[in-house]
Amino acid sequence: MRHFNVAHQGETLLIKNVSERTLKLISVTVKYGITVDTLDGQGIRNIGDEMRLDKDLGSGESIEIPIKLPDPTSVILVFRDGEIFRREDISI
Repeated sequence: MRHFNVAHQGETLLIKNVSERTLKLISVTVKYGITVDTLDGQGIRNIGDEMRLDKDLGSGESIEIPIKLPDPTSVILVFRDGEIFRREDISI
C-alpha cells in the first residue's frame, strides 16, 4: 500500500498523502537521469537532489516541491508513520 502519490507539474512535484493517517515527511530525494558523453558515446547518469522537510501532512494534504531539472525519473520519500520510519520509492 502506498502512502503518497507524486505528480509532476511543470517545475514542481506535488506530493500528496493518500493514507488515512498523519505522516511526518522527513526528506525528499528527487532523482534525474541526465545524458553524458562517455568514451563509448553517450550514456545516462543518475543524479539526485535531497531536501530535508520535517513537515507533517494530514490525510489528503499535499506539498509542492520545486525541481531543478525538467525530467525527474523517481522520488525517494523518507517519512515517519507514528514511531516507525519508512521509505517509499516512486517512479515518475
